[in-house]
Amino acid sequence: MFKRICAVFGTAIIAMTAIATTAAADPKGDIIPLRCDNGQTVEVAVNGNGDFTPGHLVGGTAVYVVQSLDATFTFTPPGGPTETQHFVRSKANLHGDLVNCTFDFTDTSPEGTFHAFGTVVVFITPAS
Repeated sequence: MFKRICAVFGTAIIAMTAIATTAAADPKGDIIPLRCDNGQTVEVAVNGNGDFTPGHLVGGTAVYVVQSLDATFTFTPPGGPTETQHFVRSKANLHGDLVNCTFDFTDTSPEGTFHAFGTVVVFITPAS
């Protein structure tokens, strides 16, 4: 009986460790800081390059579902001219409890400096 109880507790500890490791894993994708009109400043991980790729809350379970986007991107290669691209995208039927967010971040790599800024309208799920 004692061996059976130890086996059950051992299995439970291993399972909890596996779950905790998965939950604490580094987020996948690009990390984008958002400052939203609901009073929250968050970071979301975006893994994909579509116009409406959702952002997953870093350190949480919420998903920021993009409804519209107004963004400017600049890229400056080492020693080269800055390239700028501005675009506006919106779903035809905006829906949900909409939140307006702004973003502004810069990423530098050996290939050059990337700067993105703009606004995004999202709904957050699950609703809090």
